[in-house]
Formats: sequence, C-alpha cells, structure tokens
Amino acid sequence: MTYDPKLPPSCQAAQDQMIDILREEDAQASCCYKVAELPDACLKKIHEFERELNKQGYWNLALVAYQMEN
Repeated sequence: MTYDPKLPPSCQAAQDQMIDILREEDAQASCCYKVAELPDACLKKIHEFERELNKQGYWNLALVAYQMEN
C-alpha cells in the first residue's frame, strides 16, 4: 500500500481499514452480477445511445448492462 506522506498514522490505519471494507464489498458484488444477455434490438439501442452521447461531446463512453444472478 502506498501512503500519502501527509497523512498522519491514524489516518493511514483508517485508510487501510476502508480499503479492506471496499475490497470485501467488491468481492461480494462481483459474484452477484453478470453481463446481461440482451436481444439484438436492445443492443442496437444501446449503441445508438452511445453514438448520440458521442455527438453531444461525451467521448470514450461504453454503456453496459449487468444482470443480477439469482
């Protein structure tokens, strides 16, 4: 772990604890969702919306859909 040299030791400990909590949440979340299997018509609409966002100046965006696993 790389620390900000300006952080006091008590903040470094809090940072470590928060990182551990976030890693645990990420691990739990990653097991509950998968990339959604969408019909071609839906995929087409997503791609159209990406293009529309690009025209409006929102560059390098990728819209994705996740589905909760049961």
